[in-house]
Amino acid sequence: MFDETPEPNAERLRAADRGVEAERALGIENGAGFERNVGLEEFQRAWTELINAAIHARSRSGHGHRGADDLTLTQALLMEAVRGMENPSVGAVAQVVGVSSPSATRMIQQLERKGMMARRRSERDERSTVVAITEEGEKVLAHRRRSMEAKQRRVFEAIRPALRPVVLELLRDLRDAVDDT
Repeated sequence: MFDETPEPNAERLRAADRGVEAERALGIENGAGFERNVGLEEFQRAWTELINAAIHARSRSGHGHRGADDLTLTQALLMEAVRGMENPSVGAVAQVVGVSSPSATRMIQQLERKGMMARRRSERDERSTVVAITEEGEKVLAHRRRSMEAKQRRVFEAIRPALRPVVLELLRDLRDAVDDT
């Protein structure tokens, strides 16, 4: 019978192959560059620079739609979650977004005051409150989504085509690493 257990070094070899591919994409010959031992301090500095660049990019860009400027990232995520659910309760939305029910309630109340969300008693269970996005909220989300897609397109186009697969893989590796912490 064939043993499908991967060799212990198989992942390390795949990672090395990806490093060689990245070196080729960058025009680096004979492994010079990826063999360099990057220290924690350098990683932390690069991480901080990336976060600062993202914050500055956000502060430089106006959303151009009434209400969109006042929408926090968490509020936008909450509204996007509601868009993907059918008559969600406040508790269900809180769970999907990863915030407490009281926090979700406060955010929904703020969004309700801005005219972007509405709450009502559930028709199935009068003890429960369901939420929905208003027409104004849909407009704000659509505008925010178009703006984000345009920003993503500009960043993508600024990356050399040969590096795009490497960047995509690095982004996924970072996502997995952040999710694991």
